[in-house]
Amino acid sequence: MSDQPNVPASRPPTAERRDITIEALSSLFAAGRLELEEFEARVDRAIRAETVAALDALVADLAPTGEHRTAPAPPREPMGQDLPRRSRATIAVLSGTQRNGRWFPAPRHVGIALMGGFELDFREAELGPGTTDVYLYTLFGGIGVIVPPDLDVEVGGMAVMGGLTHLASHPARLESQRPRLRIHAYALMGAVDVQVRLPGETAKEARQRLRREQRRLRAGDEE
Repeated sequence: MSDQPNVPASRPPTAERRDITIEALSSLFAAGRLELEEFEARVDRAIRAETVAALDALVADLAPTGEHRTAPAPPREPMGQDLPRRSRATIAVLSGTQRNGRWFPAPRHVGIALMGGFELDFREAELGPGTTDVYLYTLFGGIGVIVPPDLDVEVGGMAVMGGLTHLASHPARLESQRPRLRIHAYALMGAVDVQVRLPGETAKEARQRLRREQRRLRAGDEE
């Protein structure tokens, strides 16, 4: 039996109800139950849904019981009995949150900011082997991503009436290095900012370091 509020299907959805549906879609996508194009289309419809029934229809064919607060759990990783559960989604709706320190992204992590924002700090994150794909979507919101300088990172995506700031400074791809982080960013009237910082370095300290490096490069060119 669903533990969601008993709201008539024809009523406009509350922010909480919309958040629950988007979180369920994100979990299903991260678990491989939805292809990227279908996931994007359903999230867009969830944002625009005007009734509870319209929201319910977005997950009805994916959750046989009709309950969509949580998605089926992915197969357990054979990496040790005490491994913490890997994070599959970060969602901020009219709010803000932050992931930093030691955390465990899933091989496919989804981040959605709707009129809110969050920050994903990968400097101490425990990435799994191979490629970790991070899909970021923001509407009237902002997403910040921090990566260490020695991580193989690829950034792609698009911005519509918004901004997508790529890495300010990053070494060439480390072909032999594993793991690898691949960021897919989509901003609609919002912004996604990906920065390189040293461990423990603040945004201000990173800007100062970059200015010093640029001065050294200019001085070298003049010699």
